[in-house]
Amino acid sequence: MGSFSGNFYSEELKTTTRINLILPDASNDVTPLLGGTPKLLFLLHGLGGNCDEWLRFSKIEYYAKKFNLIVVMPEAQRSFYCDYPTAPRYFHYVADELPQLCEQWFALRRPREDCMIAGESMGGYGALKIGLRRPERFGTIAALSGVLDFRRFVDEARAGMLPEIEPGEFDALYPTGELPEEDDPIALVRRAAAQADRPRLIQLCGTEDFLYEHNRRFRLAAEEAGYGHCYGEGPGEHAWPYWDRAIQTALRFFLGLETDGEFY
Repeated sequence: MGSFSGNFYSEELKTTTRINLILPDASNDVTPLLGGTPKLLFLLHGLGGNCDEWLRFSKIEYYAKKFNLIVVMPEAQRSFYCDYPTAPRYFHYVADELPQLCEQWFALRRPREDCMIAGESMGGYGALKIGLRRPERFGTIAALSGVLDFRRFVDEARAGMLPEIEPGEFDALYPTGELPEEDDPIALVRRAAAQADRPRLIQLCGTEDFLYEHNRRFRLAAEEAGYGHCYGEGPGEHAWPYWDRAIQTALRFFLGLETDGEFY
């Protein structure tokens, strides 16, 4: 497998940032299930992580070779993939600037049906938000234990109910206290349900996850809106042993392969 890391200046972030890339090669370390032109996966990290975490804590390099995927893993700090009032603009960086740079530098131009965005926790929130707001670019979305009832999550953080988030952490993002619809996954999925070109969507969450009830509320909203997404749940905490299994199910869904229910 080819694994590369690089630094570059982002106009949207107004700073130097880093990405990791995985490129399938002709090595004999993994037997691929699929051949032909590799499809493209943008894979987002969670809160407190960085662009290395999928490489460190999962077998994503193995899965990239097995499923014939190019994987792009950007850096997003603790941004929730949002645009700050001035800078940095993490939503526009991941949604627009980074895909354009990947096309320019690495010839990674793919039709939307061959492009997926996925992530866990904060990255699941980012994948859902970016995918629903850029359906012309991403044909499939996977949210693994995502922060999908974001309004309630922000309220809980401000009330000091989430130990890994300071009560005032969202003040820089939302100085007026108002959460825009563009940052609300439930509002986005209701709006997108009426669109004929909406991306295929898979949502997976462990039943012992502290975000389980948040995920059930998003599931209900998507089903009531008639989005037609795939939902799966099963034993698992908010941790890498669950996400390493769940990403395999998500990739099979993306590629149109039979999914194994045990990973739900």
